[in-house]
Amino acid sequence: MDKGRNKRMIIFLGLLAVILLGTLHTAFRWIDTVYTEKQELLGRLILAAPDTTGEYTSIVEGKTEIDPQKALAAGREAEARHGYSGRFTAFPSSIISFLPVPLLTAVFFALLLAFLILYQNKLQSRAELKIFELKDKTTQLKEENNLLRSQIEREAAETKTLVTDISHQLKTPLASLKMCYEIADTSSFTKEEQQSFLMQGKNEVTKLENLTKSLVQLSRLETNMIRLEPVKASLKKTIQGAVSSVYMKAYQKHITLSVNEFRDEEIIQDPRWTQEALVNVLDNAVKYSAPDSAIDIRVDPMVSYFLIEIEDEGIGIPREERGQIFKRFYRGRTSFVQEVDGSGVGLYLTRKILEEQGGSICVKKGKKGSIFQITFPKTQYKTC
Repeated sequence: MDKGRNKRMIIFLGLLAVILLGTLHTAFRWIDTVYTEKQELLGRLILAAPDTTGEYTSIVEGKTEIDPQKALAAGREAEARHGYSGRFTAFPSSIISFLPVPLLTAVFFALLLAFLILYQNKLQSRAELKIFELKDKTTQLKEENNLLRSQIEREAAETKTLVTDISHQLKTPLASLKMCYEIADTSSFTKEEQQSFLMQGKNEVTKLENLTKSLVQLSRLETNMIRLEPVKASLKKTIQGAVSSVYMKAYQKHITLSVNEFRDEEIIQDPRWTQEALVNVLDNAVKYSAPDSAIDIRVDPMVSYFLIEIEDEGIGIPREERGQIFKRFYRGRTSFVQEVDGSGVGLYLTRKILEEQGGSICVKKGKKGSIFQITFPKTQYKTC
């Protein structure tokens, strides 16, 4: 762009110089012509030597026939004799008054040319700016398209993984259920054994029912079919509701549930889903804790958030698995965990619910078991 402007500026200066030189050349040619005519008129008057006004007028009007070359020579000789040999020393006032006309004409055309060049530069600048904006918009659209494509590919991969995981989760209880009923239907077992297989089948149906319920919740949450509805609600009531939901399970194992005293506040939350998230953590704590143990729930109000700690006296979680347990369908690798009923969905749902509300969850080693740390903002709420 700079090279183009420099080239146009050189052309402009060249044209301006040509116009000025042409104007000066024309002016000097015109001056020379006027001066020559004056010398010729002087020579006519000298050669004719008029005595009357009529003869004088006739000579000035050019009606008297006199050789122009002789008249020009006589005029120049007379000027030289009397000291008027300088061609540009004494111009008539008409000549002086005429000189501004070609100069003004040259200036006018120079200004017009400058205006046209500046206007062209302005149009070119606008065009270049428009091209730059279009390129920037194109780049932005390309980036958005790439992001959208990546998102679609990621969602497709997640959907494929989800379908695979669901198929795997359903395959085991269905196979076990089928086997129980096939065995119970044979005549090679006693009535008591058949009844036992039927009871085992019933348990498998219950497991399948719980798994299906968890999968439905998971799919609704991930596809935004379930939308959190934030309201100003008491955190203490939400925690009390979660404790009440697992109280009977804890009572059956003689597990003590305790909540420390803290100053209650009404915070922006979805009480139903926040309680569901807490229930999943407490249910896991009861499930993997030994009988006659304790689960402590501690709530510490911070400046901008609440810190909720749930500490159990269970089997603990190996360090290498602490970052894995919040993934979808993940279950611990120990034999004890594998023997206990579970779908690997609860803690994943808890993480999703908390993150949708601007919170978080992590786990660390406790004195005997594990400590689940939950943070929940007091005012900030992340919309779905």
